[in-house]
Amino acid sequence: MDKIHEKKAFSERLKSSLDQLQHPISPTYLSKQFNLRYSGSPISTQTAHNWLNGNAIPSQEKLQIISIWLRVSSEWLRYGEGSSTQNFVVNIESIKFNNKFDLLSKKQQQLILDLIDQLIEH
Repeated sequence: MDKIHEKKAFSERLKSSLDQLQHPISPTYLSKQFNLRYSGSPISTQTAHNWLNGNAIPSQEKLQIISIWLRVSSEWLRYGEGSSTQNFVVNIESIKFNNKFDLLSKKQQQLILDLIDQLIEH
């Protein structure tokens, strides 16, 4: 498969995964949600637009973040190979935490993530 078709196929899988979880297919939404989960440099809305429109494919590191968030395998998301679903073991406490975390503002979420990083380092 040539690069253009790879990018288009990736974008279709990304949009399908967003739709499956009833997330908006929007560059603004995608960039915001990705940046909440990624500890590296934030992506721009334009980058998310490029992913959604088949103009670019994220790095493997970024694919991992997206696949965990969307509950699909990174291999399937990138290449369309294997099963689309990952086997997740989720406990009720994790669900409760995530639901509460999602209610926080972006600034509050970042404070929590920074605190967790500090606790892990010490």
